Amino acid sequence: MEVQPKVRIKDIAEMAGVSVGTVDRVIHGRTNVSRKSYEKVQRVLNEINYVPNHYASALASNKVHEFAAILPMHEVDSYWARVEKGLYDGVRKFNDFKISFKVFSYDPFNDESFKTVCDELIQSKPDAVIIGPIFNHNIMKNFVDRLSQAEIPYALLDSNWPEFQPVTFYGQDSLKSGEFSGRIMHMATGGGKSKIALFRVMGEGRVASRQQMNREVGFRNYMKAHCPKCQILDVNLYAYDKEGMKEILSDFFTQHPDVLFALSFNSSIHLVGNFLRTEMPDHPHVTLLGYDAVDANVRCVKDGMVDFLVAQHPHDQGLNCFRTMFNACVLHIKQKRDHYVSIELLTRENIDFYTD
Repeated sequence: MEVQPKVRIKDIAEMAGVSVGTVDRVIHGRTNVSRKSYEKVQRVLNEINYVPNHYASALASNKVHEFAAILPMHEVDSYWARVEKGLYDGVRKFNDFKISFKVFSYDPFNDESFKTVCDELIQSKPDAVIIGPIFNHNIMKNFVDRLSQAEIPYALLDSNWPEFQPVTFYGQDSLKSGEFSGRIMHMATGGGKSKIALFRVMGEGRVASRQQMNREVGFRNYMKAHCPKCQILDVNLYAYDKEGMKEILSDFFTQHPDVLFALSFNSSIHLVGNFLRTEMPDHPHVTLLGYDAVDANVRCVKDGMVDFLVAQHPHDQGLNCFRTMFNACVLHIKQKRDHYVSIELLTRENIDFYTD
């Protein structure tokens, strides 16, 4: 295959009969170019199949690109800790450029916390923003509207909002993910009159994100259609009351010894598995399904206390989301809007081979 010689802006200017500055303005979409000059340059670009070197052009600008992310507060071993590490690894991937990156953290169960942190983020005037999930639609809409008014592009992580206009989204299809969990529970129960406990971790009267809510909707839809004889029992655990969780779990399993199947739509299934192992070791085995391969959940799978984990590569979500925003906002390369990540089922037999 013949390799075409590199065409310089100076060469294009000579071919079009215009100045180098005019070619530069046309290539980068700037103003102050006459229609006649624009057509001359564009004709040459079409003839030579010109592909701009976005990377070199952005590097030459010597601009400091300021990125920000707003994420839920999280512990060291958590889904969001891995997302955040992925974001920072994305920053390091483009260390040829001058990049500033700051993470703003909010309480996922406190709407006022999110609004306060949003104010701080917008006042910092970033060039681009990556947003972790928030439950309240009106608060989220207000935030993205303010970003749009300030002409600050944004990405969505984990929870998709089809009605908004982000540059990109990375995460699972939450409804399909819930349906997937329904299928696993259907197979586990055999589709009979089994009782299934649905454990929710609550704060301020709700779950932490729209993603969790949609998973539950998908799960219930699947069970209603394919396993209508199964009874779903809701059990609310409270995020800020660790001791109270034990009491709730103890009361539930004492009152419902016939419940042998349970699931949770966030990273907390290890709380149930560890409780049964330490507090009720003589209880019949409860088939447990949870989300996210955080260390505590992985240990429960290996110990045989949790049977299934639905995983979604949080580190890669963070890394790829940052890379996409970099390509869009720094290199000005158009990006795909929705990136739905895989829905993976982990068990004791394959969990050692899962990597993120």
